[in-house]
Amino acid sequence: MRSGGGDVSGSESRFATAMDVVRASARGSISREELVTTLRSWTYEPQYKTTSLADDWETRPNSFDAVEYAFILGLIDEEDYELIFRQLDND
Repeated sequence: MRSGGGDVSGSESRFATAMDVVRASARGSISREELVTTLRSWTYEPQYKTTSLADDWETRPNSFDAVEYAFILGLIDEEDYELIFRQLDND
């Protein structure tokens, strides 16, 4: 079963991973509203990390890493980040 989230209409997402959603927003292909709505409804995979020198460079494209990356890029603000994070607690 593929993890993913719903798009704005609530149907199956057209994105394969959460990072694909962030990249689409960075390219200007989707609006900020669609980015936040999609990330709020996404089913994230765990953020497993290895213990090695490369830890800081390791990301999982379908984990909450994508939300953190969107925040770092300035695609979402602190309020958006909190809304998305709180949605995890509700699931």
